[in-house]
Order: sequence, then structure tokens, then C-alpha cells
Amino acid sequence: MTPSPCLGIARAGRLIAILALSLAAVTAGAQAQTVLREMPEQVDPARHYIFYIHGRIVETEGPEAVSERFGPYDFKGITEGLASRGQTVIAELRAPGGLDYVDTLATHIRRMQDEGVPARNITVVGFSKGGYMALRVARALQDPEVNFAILAGCIAEAISGEDLSGDGLDGRLLSMANSADTLGFPCTPLFARNTHLASPVSVVFHEGSGHGLFYAADPVWMTPLLDWIEAGL
Repeated sequence: MTPSPCLGIARAGRLIAILALSLAAVTAGAQAQTVLREMPEQVDPARHYIFYIHGRIVETEGPEAVSERFGPYDFKGITEGLASRGQTVIAELRAPGGLDYVDTLATHIRRMQDEGVPARNITVVGFSKGGYMALRVARALQDPEVNFAILAGCIAEAISGEDLSGDGLDGRLLSMANSADTLGFPCTPLFARNTHLASPVSVVFHEGSGHGLFYAADPVWMTPLLDWIEAGL
């Protein structure tokens, strides 16, 4: 039986439609996993941006760092997880050393705002030394609408008040820490000293992995973090 030309055209049309849908799905997936290693030349005021500030170990060992105590640091998995709901993640690899990246990041954020990105669409997520640096960025910017998530980044000196880097900060703030951690602590006492803050949130997990909890894109902390970010949009 000879196929009808109309039937062939119909099948071709369906195939084109399927391919178009597949391409759209791939494109949507790519948008949902946008991870950049540097500040883009242009920003989109309609998008939501997350800056991820990695822990100290990545400074010296790179994005595939492995800790003898906590195991592999899943830099790729964490950054892709942060981008999984459609936000653009900017995760720069900073040079080893001091705290110069604080000024760099503050400059990035001011530029974004100058180019039309609303403050509420900007989130800084910092882990360990990166969390401590995020506190300093919040202090430098003094913007109550920029979001800051501090993951095990409040050191003992900042909690006690001996280190005043976190005093006088501003922003929409979230602290996440593990009760088994001996390196980074809940920021609750620091938040209490900053009485001007509007409803800062402190979350404490009870996991045996200690500081290593944030070495992986664990849904235990990743899901509530992303929920908190979306609640402020």
C-alpha cells in the first residue's frame, strides 16, 4: 500500500513538533542549570542571581578539593544544586589568601543594582570562610533587601563579639549550621546584637557530619535554603 502524501506530511509535522518540544525542554534545563565561573559582562534585570562563596579549602586545592577529615568538596554539585530552580549562580574561584574578595563581591553587587537588578533578586551564599566573607559583604553594602545565607560561617570570635566583622551588617539574613560542627556556629547571638535586622532566620541541623554537611549538595540543607530564597522574591 502506498502511503498517502498527506499522511507523510502529518507525520513529519508531528516529528517537527516533538523535536521542538525536546529542544525547548533542553533549553529550559540549560536555563535551570546556569552556573557561571565569573561575573557576566551583562546582567538581566529580570533574572535572579546567587553568588556562591566557597570554603577555604577550594582556595588551595581547587574545585575538586578533598579534605582528609570531611571528604570531597562537591563544588560542581553544590553550584548546580543552587541553580536547579532557574536562578543564575555565579561561583568564582578566588585566589588564596586574605579577604580581598569581599570588596570584589560588593563591587559586583553594586554593579548589578546599577544595571537594574532589584536587591531582592540578589542572594549571597557563603560556606565556612565564604560565610564569614558574606557577613563582611553584608556590612559593606548596608542593603536590607539583599539576601545573605551564612553556612557554618560564624566563627567563635564573631559570636562572642571579639571579632566585630558581623556587627553593623544589614540585609535579609539566614544562618545555617550543624550542631556537631566545631568550626562554624549558628549566627543567632550575632543576629541578636544587630537589633535593626528584620526577622533574621537561624537553622540548626543535627547531623553527625559536622562541618562536612555543607561539603555536598545535601537536600537536608539545600532544600530549605532554596525555599528561603524563593520566599523573599
